[in-house]
Amino acid sequence: MSQALTSGLKIGREMDPDLAMLTGEGAQQRVKQAEPDAGSIVPLWRQVSSRPAESPPDYYRLPLLKEPVWIWSVPAYFYLGGVAGGCAVLAAALPGKRRFDALASWCRLLACAGVTVGPALLTWDLGKMTRFLNMLRVFRPSSPMSVGSWSLAGTGMLATLSLLLGKKAPSSVRYGTAFGGVMVAGYTGVLLGNTANPLWLEKRRLLPPLFIASAIASTAGALELRPLNQHEEKVVQRFGMVGKVGEAAAMVAMERRTPTNKEAVYGVEKGRGGLLWNAAKVALVAGVVLDLIPAKSTARRKASGVLTTLGAICLRYALLETGKDAAREPQAVIGPQRRRMQGGG
Repeated sequence: MSQALTSGLKIGREMDPDLAMLTGEGAQQRVKQAEPDAGSIVPLWRQVSSRPAESPPDYYRLPLLKEPVWIWSVPAYFYLGGVAGGCAVLAAALPGKRRFDALASWCRLLACAGVTVGPALLTWDLGKMTRFLNMLRVFRPSSPMSVGSWSLAGTGMLATLSLLLGKKAPSSVRYGTAFGGVMVAGYTGVLLGNTANPLWLEKRRLLPPLFIASAIASTAGALELRPLNQHEEKVVQRFGMVGKVGEAAAMVAMERRTPTNKEAVYGVEKGRGGLLWNAAKVALVAGVVLDLIPAKSTARRKASGVLTTLGAICLRYALLETGKDAAREPQAVIGPQRRRMQGGG
């Protein structure tokens, strides 16, 4: 007997717990019209004995989509493109006012630098310069990538011309640079939302306003790091507050909006992407609190600029990392398709 117990053999009146239990797709079924219980000794079975619900089917837990292969330079390009776009807008609104001449010059310089270094970072990720140039061979209005490439190239030429002409730049050049800057800052959100990535596709309507608002906040954060006179500081702070409030509203909307793809959103709360997302929120809120302090201080302004910049960078890397997590989750692709097949939208 002792040898049988130690060897794991079942003897005596042991019962198999799986006896009379259904498994597979037929499990968990219910009786639609159960017979009334007549009070007999043997109770009626109103529910078929079944195992607990099994995990939803998937493809051997293998990802169905390729995760983004972008390296660090792409989120950095997103940040620089946002700063360039915000500076182009602010530069177009400042000329003609002598007390803002220095701030306008810095905006023109940062706008030109952003649309010059940004494509270099994008090309670094692509690996060859010819791959970027190939995107300029045709213009397709239906393609966010094509529109973004042409916006980047056109804004680069206008920003360079605006920097060379300075205050003498005609209004067509200034407003053309500002329009191109908005396109460069916002097309990246449209681009992410038009991919097959389940998380970015889920948030496609909120990504463009999030990128534009964050671009305005990033611009103010970068300008707050340089010396500003009293008038310039007030303009930059108000400009940045508009962006920070818009960025915070978009981030809250992304978190609170009822997701139609819960499997994809699950990755936002987990892993490195969730950590970066929370860091972006903390830095953004801290920057807003410092801006609301009434006391004038250079250290306070620069601290706000550093926090805002860190928050903007964390936000862009968070979007990339959470997108990778969503692509690795097979249920983020299978779940919505099965719900659509079942008429659940």
